[in-house]
Amino acid sequence: MHVTKEHPMTENVITVALIVGDPAHEDLQLDERSLAAAARVIEARGAAMHGRWDAGRRSTVWCFDIERARAADLKEELQDIWAGKLESVIWRPVGPAEVIRFG
Repeated sequence: MHVTKEHPMTENVITVALIVGDPAHEDLQLDERSLAAAARVIEARGAAMHGRWDAGRRSTVWCFDIERARAADLKEELQDIWAGKLESVIWRPVGPAEVIRFG
């Protein structure tokens, strides 16, 4: 097995798809402030970003790798950012999906 420094094969890292908003529901509009805050928090937690995709004003998807130990803290901070807003937030680690809804 070949392991590179850029992508270490380790049980301590998970890949997460974070989906905010819902393309099928216009009432779940994205809040630009919360998106900017989330981007800062994701970066601050040391996640290795694969990319961000935006579907107009209806949804944004981030895909990133993060250490398991940091993932719980990141998830908690993101809950604080979106609490009480209309956005639908799906946190999908590799393996069983976990769905969180706020609002």
